[in-house]
Amino acid sequence: MPEPGLALCDAGKRDFPFDEGLPVPLAWSAAPGAAEQPLLDAHVTALNDQHLFLRLAPDAEGPALGDVVRFGLSHPCTAFDKWRRIPEFRADGTIVAVHDTRF
Repeated sequence: MPEPGLALCDAGKRDFPFDEGLPVPLAWSAAPGAAEQPLLDAHVTALNDQHLFLRLAPDAEGPALGDVVRFGLSHPCTAFDKWRRIPEFRADGTIVAVHDTRF
């Protein structure tokens, strides 16, 4: 968090498909498997190769350094050309299945 209202997240173009829109911030928690809080008034402004730029409302409750942020994809189709196998997670971060893609 290099400045107020900006979080740099450890995910980028290598991780998220972005051809039809940037990832959507959904929730945050203090640790994997911890209770999630909705991430309100936040939006992704940019992706570079390995980082995501997350803008937070200046006075909103949100993640702190080291917290976990969960994102949704705006358009998942281009994930299939990058990831031939996609893991399915439980809310606590445990992988429950791995799905082969056939796109």
